[in-house]
Amino acid sequence: MAFRPLLILMCVYLGLTLSGLHAMAALLKDFIVLWDLSNTEAGWLNSSQYLAYVAAVPIIAFSERIDAKRLLLAGTVFNVVGYLGFALLADGLWSAVAFRILQGIGFAFTYMPGVKAITDRVTAEQRGRAASIYVSSFATTTSFSILIAGAIADVFSWREAFLLPALTNALAFVLILFALPPALPEQGEGPRRALFDFSVELKDPRMRGFVIAAAMHTVELLAVRGWTVVLLVVASAHWAWLDQYTILVIATGLVLLGVPCSMIGGELGHRYGFARASGLAMACSAIACGAVGFSLGGPLWLFAGLVLIHNIFVLADSGALNGGAAQAAFPGRRGAAITLMAFANAIGSLIGPVLFGFMLDLGGGRQATWAWGLAFLTISLCVIIGVAALNHGMRARPMPKA
Repeated sequence: MAFRPLLILMCVYLGLTLSGLHAMAALLKDFIVLWDLSNTEAGWLNSSQYLAYVAAVPIIAFSERIDAKRLLLAGTVFNVVGYLGFALLADGLWSAVAFRILQGIGFAFTYMPGVKAITDRVTAEQRGRAASIYVSSFATTTSFSILIAGAIADVFSWREAFLLPALTNALAFVLILFALPPALPEQGEGPRRALFDFSVELKDPRMRGFVIAAAMHTVELLAVRGWTVVLLVVASAHWAWLDQYTILVIATGLVLLGVPCSMIGGELGHRYGFARASGLAMACSAIACGAVGFSLGGPLWLFAGLVLIHNIFVLADSGALNGGAAQAAFPGRRGAAITLMAFANAIGSLIGPVLFGFMLDLGGGRQATWAWGLAFLTISLCVIIGVAALNHGMRARPMPKA
């Protein structure tokens, strides 16, 4: 299959599977009231999807033995059951968490295995760029999932908002089943290593840097995505024109910013070095993140400016991080490298929203500006850890340009 049609196919597939990823973020404020949740419990409701992601990620290693297409198909099935079950049967925190866990397994089998499916079907020179473009498309559908879920919930109810992802994942199953040609996994030279042996990757300072940076990036991304709508609801107390529909439109726009930013970051990484581009984007994001919370209740221009700057940089490193990891992987070990990156994403996804909610509770609750400042500052420190790990890997073993 040619490079461009393959990328179009995989990006459409990714969009269909992610159509409900941020539906919970859009409706979290409603579930907090409906089920009388604390901020920490709300964080767990948001993150429970990624608890299963952590547990399911090792299965991605099987993409070194089997066609990743099989994982993509299995993932859509889990998504259909998870979203459909949530829509029809969830009636409280723990039943909701159970179906969120199924969605997490589906996410684990669809998102990062898509990178493996692509890299097994393109040339070595195209892998880094292909991975960065695919990952950069992540923000497109996830951004609209906020607006669409909110709009459907307003017209019908929150249950109907979770029916749509079940339908789009069924369509994704059909698309991949019939449109994606089979491909054998890439084979390296020498004896085949044990399936779950990641010692080669963990000993490589470059790969360690990308893995740690990916985990910290995802802590930030999912914390911000999970709590943006709630942040804007709190901000509406200061600016009355921030009604519910405007909040959803703004939240969608902020996520959409990630599409060009991630693509630009990936292209800069392709030209000037993936680690260098990732580190610079993460440093800028950390600075803005640390200041956002404390600006709540201040001048509108300051709050809006910091939120905008932060969302410009929060995804600018995503394509470059994944492109760099795909490029840095050893021949025949790309499945192991992608598994580690997926595990890093899973850990970060699980920690981010819960950590943010916990810091909100610790700081005095959602109505306290100090609490928001503390939560954002904590996430900023996590990002700085990622930048330090990335820089250490670059110094220990510089990575050649693409």
